[in-house]
Amino acid sequence: MGTDGTTRSLEQAVFGAPVVPPGRPAVWLTSARRLLQGFHERLAPPPVRILEALFAQLDAHVLRVLVELDVPDQLVRPASMAELADRLELDHDSFERLMRYAAARNFISIDRRGRVRASGITKALQSDAVAPWRGWVRFATSSWFDDAFRNLGPGMAAEGPSPFEAAHGTDFFGYTNDVNPDAGVVFDQAMSAGAIVQAIGLARILKWDGIGSVCDVGGGSGAALDVLQRYHPHLEAVLFDLPEVVGRSDFLAGGQADRRSVGGSFFDEVPAGHDRYLLLAVVHDWDDESAVSLLGNVRHAMGPAATAVVVETPRADRPVHDFAAASDLLMLALASGRERTAQEYGRLFSTAGLTIQDRHLLPSGATAYEVAMTR
Repeated sequence: MGTDGTTRSLEQAVFGAPVVPPGRPAVWLTSARRLLQGFHERLAPPPVRILEALFAQLDAHVLRVLVELDVPDQLVRPASMAELADRLELDHDSFERLMRYAAARNFISIDRRGRVRASGITKALQSDAVAPWRGWVRFATSSWFDDAFRNLGPGMAAEGPSPFEAAHGTDFFGYTNDVNPDAGVVFDQAMSAGAIVQAIGLARILKWDGIGSVCDVGGGSGAALDVLQRYHPHLEAVLFDLPEVVGRSDFLAGGQADRRSVGGSFFDEVPAGHDRYLLLAVVHDWDDESAVSLLGNVRHAMGPAATAVVVETPRADRPVHDFAAASDLLMLALASGRERTAQEYGRLFSTAGLTIQDRHLLPSGATAYEVAMTR
């Protein structure tokens, strides 16, 4: 499928390149980076590795400060250190030390004249970025996020609350939707960034001819549906999530007739009668019993010719330093879910009465499982 100027500019903004990398080469590149990283780590003696691991958290703090100070938004044009510090009303020496570290990590760029320029990372963190990655920075560096990890050890006891519940007295979704709605907004922004990346891959890789309506189950802000309609304007898009979530989404703000939102819990029922159902990084939030329950409700909503597309990043059979391993730890600290191997996802679908029809490797490295009702 070709792309017009609008979708090409979208891909340029999200991926930093005019052409979306095919799924398999993108995974090969990631694997090569992992091999080089592993080689680098094996060369270092244990004390150095310990310090490197501990100091790695500085990256998160620096990204947080850059976003808090709105440095990315200040770098629409190159500026000198002094000019930026004055504009932000900051001490020149302190600011320069921060920016030197940021430049060393390629969060910003410093040219030969000493001027600060935006790097690809800087542009991704600007407030008007198509994919709102500053939401991920705000999410992963929030105090309530850190509190869950501070309770990771006690939260792994055989009996007792989970790490997040130990920290906040309620589960993750109860906290973000009821206790601290501002945290819910930040979480939605973070999830939107990933959803946009996945949706571009789905828009280009899946067949959409003959698909009239698509329902995004647990779709958050509706960012994935917005992308899909840019590529395939014929689609009727239905956003389905908890009433609190769809209530704070601006998915309907444009007044498009081919969009609607439905509030409800996918543990009760899912809107019926759509041609395709999307579940983007939803299943991994839940334990096996809950995951089978929500997948079963999707199956009950599907007609005989309907399909569901479940996007997840399968965990490797052996320990690997990759996104899935990190995400599995996030699930341990924040939710009741887990990352699963490809075989475990297959068993989960089968238990829910679904059969895998096809697998698609996305540029993000995630897998889109196309599933249908088991005959």
